[in-house]
Amino acid sequence: MLKNVGIVAAVFLCCVSVGCIADTENPDTMPTKEFLEKVNASQEYYDALVVSDPDNAEAWCYRGMYYNDHFGQYDEAMESSEKALELNPEYGLAWYLKGIILMNTGKNDEAKLSFQNATKYDIGLTTYIPSI
Repeated sequence: MLKNVGIVAAVFLCCVSVGCIADTENPDTMPTKEFLEKVNASQEYYDALVVSDPDNAEAWCYRGMYYNDHFGQYDEAMESSEKALELNPEYGLAWYLKGIILMNTGKNDEAKLSFQNATKYDIGLTTYIPSI
């Protein structure tokens, strides 16, 4: 069950990052105050999640998804992905996240390897692997 929730969360967060979900900016292209308040509350939530359960690979992965998708905080996202993989080296969604982060930072060859590991450990992720 959690695996399916993770896949849905990853796809949703990736859609948010490429802009296929609701417009959150005002006409001046600056985030609205309400949007920023929600983002800050979310950041606190994901940070608290890993503080409360530092040995939970899923919590680290979700934190990484958040940081990847909000204002391009790729260093924080990669740190979270790496921590998730340290805790569970066979966690397909964490490999998928790492691939997305690498792709977002222009490291496509490394991303391909991460996506290969993602599908090795979770064949269900195959349909979500982007073309590089």
